[in-house]
Amino acid sequence: MIKSTFIFIPGIGERTEENLWKKSILTWDDLKERAHIIGLSKAKRRVIEDYLDRAENALHKHDASFFAEHLPQKEYWRIYKEFRDKALFLDIETTGLSLYYDKITLIGTSNGHKIKIFVKDNNLEEAINYLQNYEMIVTFNGKLFDIPFIMKEFPEAKIPPIHIDLRYLLRSLGVTGPLKKVEAKLNIPRPKDVQEINGREAAVLWSRFVKGDDQALEKLLLYNIYDVVNLQSITYLSYQKKIEEIKPKMNQNHSQQKLIDALGNKKANLHLDTFLKFNIPKVTIQYPHNGLLEAYLDSEPLFKINRKKIERIDIELDKLIKKIRNRKGIPISVGIDLSGSEERNSGFCILQGNNAYLDVLKTNNELISKTMSARPAVISIDSPLSLPRGRCCADDSCECRKYGITRECERILKKRGINVYPCLIKSMQKLTMRGIKLAKLFEEQGYEVIESYPGAAQDILGIPRKRVNLKELEADLRKMGTKVTSERETITHDELDALTSALVGYFYLAGDYEAVGNIDEDYLIIPSFKSEEK
Repeated sequence: MIKSTFIFIPGIGERTEENLWKKSILTWDDLKERAHIIGLSKAKRRVIEDYLDRAENALHKHDASFFAEHLPQKEYWRIYKEFRDKALFLDIETTGLSLYYDKITLIGTSNGHKIKIFVKDNNLEEAINYLQNYEMIVTFNGKLFDIPFIMKEFPEAKIPPIHIDLRYLLRSLGVTGPLKKVEAKLNIPRPKDVQEINGREAAVLWSRFVKGDDQALEKLLLYNIYDVVNLQSITYLSYQKKIEEIKPKMNQNHSQQKLIDALGNKKANLHLDTFLKFNIPKVTIQYPHNGLLEAYLDSEPLFKINRKKIERIDIELDKLIKKIRNRKGIPISVGIDLSGSEERNSGFCILQGNNAYLDVLKTNNELISKTMSARPAVISIDSPLSLPRGRCCADDSCECRKYGITRECERILKKRGINVYPCLIKSMQKLTMRGIKLAKLFEEQGYEVIESYPGAAQDILGIPRKRVNLKELEADLRKMGTKVTSERETITHDELDALTSALVGYFYLAGDYEAVGNIDEDYLIIPSFKSEEK
């Protein structure tokens, strides 16, 4: 296709290119031979010949930088066929979805023949040198996710000059949605046991592996490998579809053979179809006598790593309690996972020393009575406890509505990649006003009240949110050293979020926190665990 492309030449846009095609100028040679016939001046012909010569030279040397500079990014797909041997399909896994807080755990790659995987705290930096072997990189949503993560951890990295982000290429074909849905629309297979995994669940798998679960690593590797292999299938299908879009714009009266030559002989491309039938063998983990962990794709080695080198952050409740006492504080924190109505359950937790007493309450009177009986050093409420600067109420008919529905703390967290709802969107208004009322009542009684957000705290601490994996969330909270007591046989998600809020209260009392927001709107408190790193 690239030899039928003219839009890298200055002054030739898509409309001019289509006009050239309609005049049966289908290749670079056609344009060179007929430039004088279509009435171009000598100066214009010189420019055209110069740029075509540069393109020929770049193609001959397999140097994509010329096309990266002169082709529009949305047309990078046009050089895929000619540069497929210099293309690398890439997908990363991370500890979470926040570029601000999280780190890369795996970088999975495939060049169409060989799969290579690079692992955190072992050989991850080797991926940077490996990238330099390629002229083209193919990702799905890599512009917003994979590449920013790589550049954050490796600012010196040189990304291949051509980056095809399939999310945008597919959108131009009318195919939208996350990767798994795209695969389903294109009938690209993926085993059931990795079909439902997403980025957050992949982070849980890594966390489980770090804690000793080798099966979690096997599943994570299989998930990542299918991602990179399926990128190849999607690229092939997208390329063919774009070619089909181009054909009607060309002169159909011209010889069919000339058209086939211009776009690339489809029969010659059929070997690309082999990866559509790629059958990924079993991923296995072994521990030979040298103590290294070895991962295999069937009998093919993927990597060797030293498990002990993998950095992990362990939050220990005993350390927080010690810090609280060193600051002359009392380690008693009440966490409330507040609902927007007294008719619905609110999670409740009294965290006293290592003991977490969990409950589910409904009315304000119940919450007030149980909280005050605990005599906490801090009350941590999962609810907005203030309004945006300038707002006096949640009434959309009030003049104060012009000041908006979002607070600074919400904007900051959103910018850091942590999903948070504005306090005055319709679904949050009742919760916000209830939270403000409760906080005021507690403060009038002399209690210290902070606003917390369990979802943000869980993201920051590297533990799963309740909707991702409730059992893992409970297990991680217990591993911190909490001794959990609940009247219910099965602990509810409300109770676990209340425990998380109470834990944020401990970080606050220990001085290991960040206050997000401003003095006018008050602050949302989130953990800061830097002092807990090993």
